[in-house]
Amino acid sequence: MSLVEQLNNALPQTQCTRCGFPDCASYAQAIARGEAGINQCPPGGVEGVRRLAALTGLPEVPLDLQGQ
Repeated sequence: MSLVEQLNNALPQTQCTRCGFPDCASYAQAIARGEAGINQCPPGGVEGVRRLAALTGLPEVPLDLQGQ
């Protein structure tokens, strides 16, 4: 399974656009390309950041609530 697929599977699939992308798959692609932070998904919360950090090897960072 590709990194993009793993990231997408780790996201809550709310398709809410609160991350700044049109859907979870687009956000996952942006994370994989290094164009988005792992902390831009409010519905995923702190646990979501933790899952994305584990998949990417990036450090856990506080959830960014500014995009809401």
